[in-house]
Amino acid sequence: MKPPALKPGDTIGVMAPSSIVEKEDVEKSTAFLKDKGYKVFVHPQTFERENQSAGTHLQKTLALQGLWQRSDIQAIWAAGGGNRSLHIIDSINYDALKEKPKTLIGFSDATSILNAVYAHTGLTTFHGPVFKNLHKHKEFDHLNDLLTGKTPDYPMDKATTINEGEAQGPLVGGNLSIFQYLPQTLPDDFTDGSILFLEDCHEELSRSDKMFLHLRCLGVFEKISGLVIGEFRKMQDSGTPFGFTLEDIVREHTQDLNIPVIMNAPFGHGKTLYTFPIGTKAALKAQNNSISLELLESAVEK
Repeated sequence: MKPPALKPGDTIGVMAPSSIVEKEDVEKSTAFLKDKGYKVFVHPQTFERENQSAGTHLQKTLALQGLWQRSDIQAIWAAGGGNRSLHIIDSINYDALKEKPKTLIGFSDATSILNAVYAHTGLTTFHGPVFKNLHKHKEFDHLNDLLTGKTPDYPMDKATTINEGEAQGPLVGGNLSIFQYLPQTLPDDFTDGSILFLEDCHEELSRSDKMFLHLRCLGVFEKISGLVIGEFRKMQDSGTPFGFTLEDIVREHTQDLNIPVIMNAPFGHGKTLYTFPIGTKAALKAQNNSISLELLESAVEK
């Protein structure tokens, strides 16, 4: 199921499912989006504070559900990332969301909500920039093309091949440290046949190794049709040197899989973040001298 394509004059609703956000950043992105022809409604919950969190779990759930039920809101954008969006995925009324398909956009900690909505409803969601960073997002045109019904290309000139091959399937994934919890939390078939994309930042390499092993032990890697590794930014190696690089880790956990695996795809917590529509069918081709990732359908209903 696809959300309706966005058009100039549509209203974007903003709420904060994770950590606190600063008003100045939200205001800058609001002005940016208005310049692009959209209207913006910032839900009051966006600036709530409970320790590091943007309000309580109940406040977040009510904000998300409330924006979704409003007929004048065509899309919902996560204000920021951080922590604690996992806490609300069990309290979302997915049947109500399914009745009114809308565009949902987020990144990082919002990985949990994006995949939960797709897994429970089949609705396409968008793994892209959080709202507070939109005013400085370099790949906005690519994102806007997706939201309005086009199928833009993904530049893979810096990507590298780990396993050669070809695959087709719906895109699923996001932040590894969040995604690792989802196969046992969401309907367990939502990764079957998918092209899984993963990124992370500020994690210990040894912990990332455990996360990849956990997904492998759950059988996730045996069910997917392809694996796309994005940027793993500012990874840590404190204490006794771990010794294994990220590439070592990826190779070890995928070496016996007969699927294409690539690294250094253009998404993550760094300067480059191309948007991946979760649930949209894509094709991955990986050769030593040629890599491509193409959408096989529009991510929205035109």
